[in-house]
Amino acid sequence: MILVNEGESPVILCLPHSGTDMPEAVSKRLNATGRLQADLSWQLDRVFDFHHILNVTVIRSTVSRYVIDLDKAVENGDGEHCPVTTLDGKRIYQEGEEPGPTEIEQRELLFYEPFHKALRHQLDRLMKKHGKVILLDCQSMRSHIKGVTGKGLPLVSVGSMDGKSTDPDLRNLLVGSFQGLPGFTISVDEHAKGGLITRTLGQPDHGVHAMSLLLAQRAYLRHESPPFEPDKTRVERLREVLQDMLTRLIDWTALPDKNGNEASSGEVSQEPEADSDPSGEMSDDEVVAPNAEETEHRQEAEIEVDPVDASQSTSNDSDEPESGVSDELPEKPLLVAE
Repeated sequence: MILVNEGESPVILCLPHSGTDMPEAVSKRLNATGRLQADLSWQLDRVFDFHHILNVTVIRSTVSRYVIDLDKAVENGDGEHCPVTTLDGKRIYQEGEEPGPTEIEQRELLFYEPFHKALRHQLDRLMKKHGKVILLDCQSMRSHIKGVTGKGLPLVSVGSMDGKSTDPDLRNLLVGSFQGLPGFTISVDEHAKGGLITRTLGQPDHGVHAMSLLLAQRAYLRHESPPFEPDKTRVERLREVLQDMLTRLIDWTALPDKNGNEASSGEVSQEPEADSDPSGEMSDDEVVAPNAEETEHRQEAEIEVDPVDASQSTSNDSDEPESGVSDELPEKPLLVAE
């Protein structure tokens, strides 16, 4: 399921790895390592719950990263978006129970495509309103993962595809929000350059400024292991810093650009850059923002997008995107191993 808190400020917080839900057809085939789900962005939705405070848009999936990794490309043919190992290379499925091509395609249809369509819709909606949007791909990770984090993650890792996915001044503003604060360490384009979302949607020349924001889980969890409990004091301290950072970013969007032009209405370019991943073409259809009256009624409520309804809307000729409300994952397809 896709959960969207629609805000009216020009900032989108995207949480692709905070979901924990898993269809029984998948969970029953995991081994003990897989059932731990140690590679998720545990409790991160609590950290970035700024919709009501700053009127930002928050979009997240409730589905586990072990079912579908929403920040990986689907067209590389390597299957990374349906992982079969942990980040440090340990198997997560019982022998012979890994997903086959048909199941992977089903997962893409049910979970991957609807999420990216919903994200594109939010970008288009806010671009029409502001002409400039900041997209933060928010994730978290254990501080020490063998073969992945080296000597350990800094508290905050910022990725901007080496400055290609955002305005350098904006990146410096974000980084400066953390620099000099007691206990905060930060890296830029080192531990996290940016995944699929940052790489394909960051189009600063068209007004979309995308960055990845990776937090070490020690920044807000009591322990970086099950049950992954939040530490109240750490969460409150981190949220204070993040709120200040987001406020600075929102203020930045109101500044004139380098040519002295104020922000104006616009749309996200539908064509990826020549050297971008082909999976950047998340939707061939322009998603039209709801009218003002509809937005007024929806912005304070969390929108639950049923994956089946969302995926079906890709073939709908109506300007209005369809969205259903559901608390259960669809029963079909059955997600069976091949």
